[in-house]
Amino acid sequence: MNDKRHPPVRQTASLLALALVTGAIALAAAGCGNGDAKPAPINPPAADSAFPVAEPALSNAIIAGNLAGAQKIVDAGADVNARDALGRTPLHMAAFYGRTKIIELLAARAAEIDATDHIGMTPLHAAALSGGRQTVQILLDKRADIQAKNDEGQTALHLAAATGQPKLTKLLLDNGADPQKQDLDGRTPLHYARKNHHPQTTSVLEQAAKKPPPAAITRQ
Repeated sequence: MNDKRHPPVRQTASLLALALVTGAIALAAAGCGNGDAKPAPINPPAADSAFPVAEPALSNAIIAGNLAGAQKIVDAGADVNARDALGRTPLHMAAFYGRTKIIELLAARAAEIDATDHIGMTPLHAAALSGGRQTVQILLDKRADIQAKNDEGQTALHLAAATGQPKLTKLLLDNGADPQKQDLDGRTPLHYARKNHHPQTTSVLEQAAKKPPPAAITRQ
């Protein structure tokens, strides 16, 4: 029986739990919550799951947060843009797990910042799903496209809104995310925040809707 306080969201819950496993994402279904609580911890399967990865040693190092190990593997010639069966790169993995130093390492070795997996998810989407504000900021500093849409037409702001993350929502807005962007179903981030009963995030987005969105920040 589903706990109505944490329902499957077509599925925000499935989306979070499987973001780096199947990349499945859909946020259309209604959800209920008790405010903007921090998203529940996510424990995706390890790199040796049923879905093969192109660089398993590097993926395992990322999951473990082993910077020295990751650097050794990269120095040995691992492809930092290698893709697994679902199109995910090591940077997707590092972004989801919040491995900020490994993100710096991968970016310095020419990792593709806006790489998309098979459903259009970028590392920025992955970071937004896991709620890592520092991770999101680092990716933005690396010129990640804040308006990038996945195959459902959702931006990182849609994901932050749907999962009830007011501080991350504000961070994205302050960096130029457009609160009026619509997904393929015509839904804005505010729609998801309201539908999933996230009052703090709703308030942040309602305030943003009253004024023109800030211009996207140009980074050197």
